Amino acid sequence: MRYILIFILGLSIPNLCFAWDGTVAGTINTIDVTHGQNYGFRITLKGGAKLCGNNHTWAYLNDSDSNYQVLVSTLLAAKMAGSSVRLYTNQEQNSGNSYCHIGYISVH
Repeated sequence: MRYILIFILGLSIPNLCFAWDGTVAGTINTIDVTHGQNYGFRITLKGGAKLCGNNHTWAYLNDSDSNYQVLVSTLLAAKMAGSSVRLYTNQEQNSGNSYCHIGYISVH
């Protein structure tokens, strides 16, 4: 029974890696802020990394995103400390431009 559970777990782990359109690590280069629902908090990484499987080099958060204040605070702290971040992003589908929406952040 234990081997069956380990096998099932092993099959499910690779699928977690494909839950995001992009996972990119780097140091934050710029932060831009505008109206809350207009891709309100935007960042780029040093080196102009493409962030979600297309040509966009910026990713965003809107003020209606779950845990918005913590995500923004984390990104600001990482920028000030010069820490590396890993961004997990998905392409949004509302605008037709497939902008990169931040869904998860890891600070290193």
